[in-house]
Amino acid sequence: MIKNTTKALLICNILLITAIVFFIGLNYIQTQPKIVYVDNVKLFNNFSMTKELKNAGEKEFNLKKLKVDSLYTTLQVPGTSPSDKKIIMQQFLQQKEELEQFNQYFAAEQTTKIWARIKSYSSEFSNDKNYQLIIGSDDKQTVLFADEKIDVTDDLLTFLNKKYEGI
Repeated sequence: MIKNTTKALLICNILLITAIVFFIGLNYIQTQPKIVYVDNVKLFNNFSMTKELKNAGEKEFNLKKLKVDSLYTTLQVPGTSPSDKKIIMQQFLQQKEELEQFNQYFAAEQTTKIWARIKSYSSEFSNDKNYQLIIGSDDKQTVLFADEKIDVTDDLLTFLNKKYEGI
């Protein structure tokens, strides 16, 4: 009877120790930092907001370019008086300068807006997935090595586009 009791206690102790080791290991795994990365270029270019603002910018750019092209065509018309050519040339140069400024300003302003939105949504995404750090890299050039298993670009992109589209 003592042998059976000793065996039972030994088995209980082994099971208890195994359970404790299992729960400590599980707790250790769950508390490890969750670090993932995304491809910034792919994320930016495929974000719905980027595509939408790019289309809007292209429309406005094309309208301004049409004015510049029209003035250029007018300059090429034979028989235009030198005084008229001078006025048209001034308008052409002014419109061309405005076109270049629009292009630079629009790109910089929209890029800032898009990245602000991406960062905002990424914060929510991180909280939902319990990620502690999301590293962004440009075509993996700033990250020396990253296992493909921790690339969450597609997941984050899906989240961003759904969030942006109100889904």
